[in-house]
Amino acid sequence: MDEPEEKRLVAEAKGGNLDAFGFLVERYQSRLYQLVRRFIRNHEDADDLIQETWMQAFKALPSFREEADFYTWVYRIAFNLTINFLRKQKKEKHKESFEEWKRGKGKIAEDDLIISGKDQEFFHLREKIEEAIMALPLPYRSTLILVIQEGLNYRQVAEILGCSENTVAWRMFKARQWLQKKLRPYLVEKK
Repeated sequence: MDEPEEKRLVAEAKGGNLDAFGFLVERYQSRLYQLVRRFIRNHEDADDLIQETWMQAFKALPSFREEADFYTWVYRIAFNLTINFLRKQKKEKHKESFEEWKRGKGKIAEDDLIISGKDQEFFHLREKIEEAIMALPLPYRSTLILVIQEGLNYRQVAEILGCSENTVAWRMFKARQWLQKKLRPYLVEKK
């Protein structure tokens, strides 16, 4: 879908056309789900947050001024709901530990596979990277996920997070620094 087509769908959806809104939902559903799942490991919670995102987007659509792209606007709604969910979980002290998350991922146990030494090293390193990312302070983690894993540019991330592009750049710098420090024992020095 190109930009003029999207703008037409947004205009029609703002006018109450449910089919047009449905096309927008269809276009961004998967990307929004992936974004939320990078923060929320429980499938049911992520589904609930996506459903809430679309309900809020539909209610707020008449006030959408189109200063930002539609997907940036919807991402911000999803991101804000996700962050609020995480804060509520932390406040209630029901946050899942990394080990619980790892058990719930549905991965095949290593005992069920014959894994070569190199593959074991790869799985171990990947696990350490995921663990380090999940341990990042939330402002750095959210910035890193949006830039690296979602592939958004600094301007888009700044719009979603409600901060400046300089803040995004600073958070990326700090996140990389923090990850390098945490992952140093697992990395090979350049010569």
